[in-house]
Amino acid sequence: MSKTLSKGLQLLFLFSEEDSSLSLKHISERANIPKSTALRLLKTLDHYGLVQKSSRDHYELGTSLLELGELVAGKFEIRNVALPYMQELQSKLQESVQLVIMDNKKGVYIEKVESNKPVRLYTKIGRTAPLYAGACPRVLLSFQPDHLIEEILQEPFIPYGKNTFHSKEQIWESIDQARKRGYTYSESELENGTAAFGTPVFNRYGGIEGALSVAGFASELTEHDAERYIVPMWEACEKISRQLGFFQPYPYTKLHEE
Repeated sequence: MSKTLSKGLQLLFLFSEEDSSLSLKHISERANIPKSTALRLLKTLDHYGLVQKSSRDHYELGTSLLELGELVAGKFEIRNVALPYMQELQSKLQESVQLVIMDNKKGVYIEKVESNKPVRLYTKIGRTAPLYAGACPRVLLSFQPDHLIEEILQEPFIPYGKNTFHSKEQIWESIDQARKRGYTYSESELENGTAAFGTPVFNRYGGIEGALSVAGFASELTEHDAERYIVPMWEACEKISRQLGFFQPYPYTKLHEE
C-alpha cells in the first residue's frame, strides 16, 4: 500500500463516537504528521466525501462513508432475509440453494444451503465467478443496464467448463432470453458435470439485488424439469424481494412458452 494512501486511511480511524469532530491540530498530533501534511490529506479525503468540515478548522466523517456503509450492510441484509426461504427451497427441491450478489463486476457467493444428498457439490461461500458463466452470475448480468453489460463484456472470456460461453453474441442471446423468461439455466459452464437454475431478486428501486440458484449434477438437474424448480424459486425470490422493499408485482409467475 502506498504511504500516502496509508496515511490518509489512518486519519479516518482517528474519529470515534467520542471524538466525532476533530481539529486540524488534534489530527496532526494524533497522526504524528505535520499540520501541512494533515491538511493536504484532509483536502483529498474531503474531495471524495470521506471527511467534511464541521467548522472553520474542525473535521468530521463524510457522507460517502454512510453510502459505502449502506452498500456493505445491504449485502448482509439480503443474506439474512434470504436464508429462511433458501432453507425452505432446499427442503422442497432437495438440491443445493445458493445466493449470489454482484461485487466489483463479479458474482460472489454469500450464502448456501447444502443438499442433504450423500454426494454434494462443492461451492465455498466467498467464491467469485465471472458474470458470463453459471446460471446465478448470469442472472445478475442479465438485469444490469446495457451499457454496464457492454463494459463487463470487454474482459476476455475464460473457459471454466466445456460449455462456458465464449462470445458476446452467445451472452447477449442468453441475456435476452433471461429477461424474457425470468430465469437462466447452465450446464457445465463453471464446472463440468454440474447444472443450475438461476432467478432474480429485486430491491426497493426495482434493480436486481441478488440471485438465487438451485444447483446439482447435470445428470439430475435438466432444463426439461424447469417448471419443477423455477416456480418455487420465483416464489422465494418474490418473498425476499418484498422484504427488501420491492412492492411492485414480481414480474415472473409462469414459464414462458417458446
